[in-house]
Amino acid sequence: MESNISSYENLIQEKILEKGNEGISQQELARSVGLSTRELSMIVKKLIEKKLVVKKTVKENGKSVVKLFAIKSQSINNDIYINLDNIKDIPCFSCKLLYKCNNGAHVNPGSCNKLSEWILYLVG
Repeated sequence: MESNISSYENLIQEKILEKGNEGISQQELARSVGLSTRELSMIVKKLIEKKLVVKKTVKENGKSVVKLFAIKSQSINNDIYINLDNIKDIPCFSCKLLYKCNNGAHVNPGSCNKLSEWILYLVG
């Protein structure tokens, strides 16, 4: 059965992709690929674990229906890079009183001279 599951994974993923934003129910998918709903549910579970497919409940003709949707893969060009080099300069991270610092406490950001000086230096 294990070899059958892996051989059907690509076919099932393609069928779900074909439906796009419409999605497809497991019953409809099982009929289209010729599998029992039990066999299909095992394969769908694997695809969900691999983050290739997601189950969503949608309204159709006033009824709630569970459908399968393909998860679009993120391309490398969509990555966001953030430069955190300057974060080490924030005086709070080297302050010995950081664990006591809190709004309303005796030690707080509003009354901290080191923090105020650093902010004024940045705006400078």
